[in-house]
Amino acid sequence: MVRDALVEVLRHDLKNVDIGFASITGIDVSPDLHFARVYISGLNEEQTRDAVEQLQHARGAARRFLGQRIRLRHTPELDFKFDDTSMRASRIESILQDVTQEGAEPDVPEPDDDES
Repeated sequence: MVRDALVEVLRHDLKNVDIGFASITGIDVSPDLHFARVYISGLNEEQTRDAVEQLQHARGAARRFLGQRIRLRHTPELDFKFDDTSMRASRIESILQDVTQEGAEPDVPEPDDDES
């Protein structure tokens, strides 16, 4: 519920924040609903980090708009974080691909012993 409402806040309410092609990849909400960590990821790392920084500065306004969209006893404090999980996964994948390519030996024909 918090994630869906926050997506609407980012789309419609926060006009001064440009998140570009970034998206919310996850939200961890504390059990008492007083705190929410919002993970943001995107196609361009530099642009996404800039968007996270802008969101950090606008988190008070985002919280206010979030409180208007959801009905909870307490609107959680927001903390926006850059999610680099997909970038780390791509890096690990490329390393594994390099290792498997280095481990594969090319097919070299063995010399025949009968030619002597």
